[in-house]
Amino acid sequence: MPAPTSQTVSAPQPSPATNSNPTIPSTLQGPTLPKARLPHDTTGILEDRIKEDPRGDLDAWLALIKEHRNRNKLDDARAVYERFFKVFPQAAEIWVEWAQMELDNDNFAGAEHVFGLSLLSVLSVQLWTTYLNYVRRRNDLMNDVSGAARTVVSQAYDFVLANIGIDSQAGRIWQDYIQFIRSAPGQIGGSSWQDQQKMDQLRKAYQRAINVPMSTLNGIWKEYDQFEMGLNKITGRKFLQEKSPGYMSARSANTALENLTRGIIRTTLPKLPPALGFDGDQEYLQQVDLWKKWIAWEQEDPLVLKEEEPETYKQRVLYVFKQAVMALRFWPEVWADAADWCFANGLESEGDSFLNDGVTANPESCLITFKKADRLETTLSTNEADKGPAEHGEIIRAPYDKLLDTLYDMIKRLKTREAQDLAKLEESAALDASISAIISKAEDDEEEKEADIRAREAAKASQIKAIQQGYAIQAQLISRTLSFAWIALMRSMRRVQGKGQPKDPLVGGMRKIFADARQRGRLTSDVYVVAALLEHHVYKEAAGTKIFERGAKLFPEDVNFTLEYLKHLVSIGDITNARVTFETVVSRLIQKPDMVSKAKPLYAFFHKYESEYGELSQIAKLEKRMAEVYPEDPRLATFAARYSAEGFDPTAVRIIVSPSKQMKPKPTGPSIMQSIEQPTSIQNSPRPHYVQEVSPRPQYLQATNSPKRPFQIEDDDLNRPRKLARGESPLKGAAGRRLDQQKRLQQGTPTWQSNAPPFVIPRDITFLLSIIPRADLYTSTKFKPEALVRLLRETIVPDFSTWKTARDQSQPPVQRYDGTRSNPLPPRPNVYPQQYGGQINPFGDQGSGWHTSDGSQTQYQDPYPGATHQRDSYSTPPAIHGLPPRPAVPPPFPVPSRSGYYGVADAGQEKRDKPPQLLPAYLWYDR
Repeated sequence: MPAPTSQTVSAPQPSPATNSNPTIPSTLQGPTLPKARLPHDTTGILEDRIKEDPRGDLDAWLALIKEHRNRNKLDDARAVYERFFKVFPQAAEIWVEWAQMELDNDNFAGAEHVFGLSLLSVLSVQLWTTYLNYVRRRNDLMNDVSGAARTVVSQAYDFVLANIGIDSQAGRIWQDYIQFIRSAPGQIGGSSWQDQQKMDQLRKAYQRAINVPMSTLNGIWKEYDQFEMGLNKITGRKFLQEKSPGYMSARSANTALENLTRGIIRTTLPKLPPALGFDGDQEYLQQVDLWKKWIAWEQEDPLVLKEEEPETYKQRVLYVFKQAVMALRFWPEVWADAADWCFANGLESEGDSFLNDGVTANPESCLITFKKADRLETTLSTNEADKGPAEHGEIIRAPYDKLLDTLYDMIKRLKTREAQDLAKLEESAALDASISAIISKAEDDEEEKEADIRAREAAKASQIKAIQQGYAIQAQLISRTLSFAWIALMRSMRRVQGKGQPKDPLVGGMRKIFADARQRGRLTSDVYVVAALLEHHVYKEAAGTKIFERGAKLFPEDVNFTLEYLKHLVSIGDITNARVTFETVVSRLIQKPDMVSKAKPLYAFFHKYESEYGELSQIAKLEKRMAEVYPEDPRLATFAARYSAEGFDPTAVRIIVSPSKQMKPKPTGPSIMQSIEQPTSIQNSPRPHYVQEVSPRPQYLQATNSPKRPFQIEDDDLNRPRKLARGESPLKGAAGRRLDQQKRLQQGTPTWQSNAPPFVIPRDITFLLSIIPRADLYTSTKFKPEALVRLLRETIVPDFSTWKTARDQSQPPVQRYDGTRSNPLPPRPNVYPQQYGGQINPFGDQGSGWHTSDGSQTQYQDPYPGATHQRDSYSTPPAIHGLPPRPAVPPPFPVPSRSGYYGVADAGQEKRDKPPQLLPAYLWYDR
């Protein structure tokens, strides 16, 4: 089959359509709507879409290629492929599709043409795998008597692995390469030269593969281990020991790389970045961020190659840059970053290639163009040293001219689109008017007809205004962009050719660029400001003032230009013209309500000048005018502006007069309780918090906002409420069972998963802290603060239900305590409630009683009468931790429980003869 020929498929040219509607503005009547395509003209419709948006409408390109292939028009499909790759030259998926089309039709010459165009510029595992398959298909290894086919395939493998072997997705290619070597003639472990050659090639392939972070790394290492140990265990251990550090680094790098690139979409079909605030903008920025992280990771040298193998390190970083520009082709920053890194690492040709390709991909980008021009200007003294200023000017101007042509063309297309959108709106409005006229005539309703006409006209006017405003904003943005491109070119030509003359065709210099910019138009005031300042500051020419005067006529209401003009006049000492210019522009602006706010920078500048160099009467007069124009501004701020400088206002300074009063440190957080070191009374100490289910005492009623007499708070130590809480009425039936099940689930839920309220210090512990005397009152035995805090922290004050359950089960609630046991007993069974951990007490059990000062033992009374259980976790005196021992003899009153209350004979009784009382504090330590 002959080689494919490139045939250009010309898009049908739309014939101009006349528009008889006279309501469109005359400036927009030039471009008209193209002739509509027939619905079955799929190819023509797709061609129109591509012509309208060649870089954005990727789907139209793919659909057109598919349409030609479905119709078996392969020559037309090839022509579309050629056009497509001028816009998307690195679309690996489409290159593979084109090559596969040629291979399916046995057009090997066409396939080789595709590989020749794409391989070296598109580093894609998919594309290079297709090339390998083609090479192996064309070289039959089964009937290879002379060995020429195997040589070609081996060279192809070396070529592929040298270019994409470092890719993390190249594991399959490495495995195929190792199997290809294994299938070569010769025996592994043999003694002939062919056997030795095969063994050396296989070892070399393994040692190259185990240094590449990829998904098949572990499997290849295991195969290499078996290979070396199968040949010779002594030399095998030596080789494995030498290559193990590289393998370990590659394995850890592969794990980090998989985590880093998990969210990256490694596509080669790039899309234009969505505008901020529109659909897909955040997803696109996320992809950009992920690619930047991958690039930064490679630059950090995780494989430790920079010192020992610098070329391999540069190859890896360069490879990831090339992968990034394939996915982010229309993101200029990645091209600029790649070029900068190449220039910083001595890769001059690669850096120039990145800049050239970036300009081709983003011709409207100022970033890439400025980088390219800066690079050209930097290398003029070395690469173009034999050329003169005229040739240097042409070299510098070339990228700028391409950028400017692109931006001016975009403005023209904006005008065309605006006219087409307005024409579509007029056609739609005319069609709606015709339909409404027919309906109104049928209904014979003249009054409703007039109302509908006014409503339609108002809606159409608002739509026209919205369209015009939208395109005006885009046109203004492009105009300012190209203005700054002219400014950059002007400055570059001044450095290369100097001031120059506008009429000099060869060495026009800065002035020639300014003249060309004025001739092409669409400039903002920034170009005039920069041109005037260059004339004034660099060449001390009076032309700078003339340029300002010309700009003042072109931009009479431009506040930024006027402000720079005023600064220039003040700098040259022309205060009279400065005052005249200020009064003229301000008077013009304040006459328009929507322009009043824009005049504020001019007032601020002139007020600052008058404050520094003017008379007081002039200052007061100007401040009065400012107060009339801007009554909402505080006058004190205007007055303070007289004496302030940039970054400092002396009128706002607060001098430190009394450091002890004015510089008190703020509290770092809310205080839970007063310090025990400060003298405080029981009445001023924090009162216990009544928290439900934190004490074995019966629960009392909480204070409510009742219409009856208010709840009086007594100042006694116990602060005992007047009434006892009535028990909850148990629900019967299914409702009661569900409620009970919910309570059980809530009790078994960990605290970190529950929705319980924040923890509050139990009442008993709070009261204990409030009655502990100050440290200066202790004369003999003193508490150790750290031991006391540990005791309070590790002591569990059970709620009544837990305590009752433990009593019924003849087991006390578990207590956490890290003291030592004098007489440990065998561990008790794991029967503690779940919320206390359900663990066996690690400290064993208690001895027979308290140890007194004379060595005797005193039996400890059970705080839970009637319960048969072993001794309490705190039965032994904790004196070894610095805490005072318990009383030597039993006190004359019942022993308190863990919560500080006396034991109760019957915990379930509702009435008591005497309320529970706390243990006196003097018994908590020895005197």
